Amino acid sequence: MKKITVPAFIDRLQQVLAQIAGFLEQEGCPENERRLIEISAEELFTNIVSYAYGKYPGISRENGQVQVEYGVNLLPEGEKQADICFIDQGKPFNPFAREDPDLTLSLEERPVGGLGIYMVKQFMDQAEYRYEKGFNVTTISKRFRPEGERKSG
Repeated sequence: MKKITVPAFIDRLQQVLAQIAGFLEQEGCPENERRLIEISAEELFTNIVSYAYGKYPGISRENGQVQVEYGVNLLPEGEKQADICFIDQGKPFNPFAREDPDLTLSLEERPVGGLGIYMVKQFMDQAEYRYEKGFNVTTISKRFRPEGERKSG
């Protein structure tokens, strides 16, 4: 797994996304899947820098960091799986525990929030959270067939 650790500030988002996108491109991840992964990574990173630190005792916003680990695993039949893990020491929070928004409601009736995480859950094959030894660990995974390769059979 590759790793990048950055201060928990939104101005570091493009640096993180560029690292992930470049790596996925090298791994042959098709553009459509890459976009879904990048949108999901952007949502999770933005949530961490917006809500994990601040008024939470222990680590100030100025000292907060986000570690992003990313890699690709080879799966059977030539598929690959991209795994991206976000690790922070902010307030314990499971972004996937919230109930999905009711999309049948009009925009005026719908409560604010939740659409971004809903998209992550829809875009990714797996989205998991755990709190471990003082760290939030949020992992997303997406399968893909490398560009230029066709499924046999």
